[in-house]
Amino acid sequence: MKFITVKESHYLADLSVLKSRLESEGFECRLKNELTTQVINYIPSFMVELQVPESDLERVREILVETGELSDSKNKFVCPECGSEKIKLKLSKMKRLQVFFSVVAVALFMSNLPMDKVFKNARHKCLECGNEF
Repeated sequence: MKFITVKESHYLADLSVLKSRLESEGFECRLKNELTTQVINYIPSFMVELQVPESDLERVREILVETGELSDSKNKFVCPECGSEKIKLKLSKMKRLQVFFSVVAVALFMSNLPMDKVFKNARHKCLECGNEF
């Protein structure tokens, strides 16, 4: 039986709740590199991988979308003119300065500044047809 990785994380705790949810639905799950990351957790190159059998992949994907762990293709930005998914975030100079100083403030003071306010009125530009929305 071939196992496929459905989610990765540097921390075991990030995957434990999802693993429990999948097991409660009757899916067989395993965590690859679980012990390695517990012993050597300060090296960021080691990732814990949540794996499921390849035969259950489609049903597991539905649960991941339902729980918000995986984005549904319906939630992607698409151009209202041509339907393209090649969208670029377009920020004014003032918004770029806000992002820059927010990042600097977070780096200096380690506080959580609400970035959703910065991107609230952001515009998007289609890279295919040039439409801005």
